[in-house]
Amino acid sequence: MVLLFTMTTPLKIDPRDWFETRRISWMPTHFARVSIDNVDIFMHGEAEQWIQENTAGRYSVVTCAVRQGNKLISKVYAGFEDPAEATYFALGFLSKQKNFWS
Repeated sequence: MVLLFTMTTPLKIDPRDWFETRRISWMPTHFARVSIDNVDIFMHGEAEQWIQENTAGRYSVVTCAVRQGNKLISKVYAGFEDPAEATYFALGFLSKQKNFWS
């Protein structure tokens, strides 16, 4: 009975997940960026898992070097192709982190 049920339900396979093109390793210029530096360093993996489970578009999580005066500072950004998903990530994940508002 269970086997029959699984065979009759349509599978919803996202081609971007199947071909591993949903998460990209670099940040295109047209992506909406959200800084995740205020999140604990150990939460970056959980942030990426939240993005994978709760969004549908392409995304990127990268560490960038940003010049501040004479120094190079390491910054971590999550980028989203759809700006609405960047807003959803900021409201759904980042706002619930305890040190986000500090």
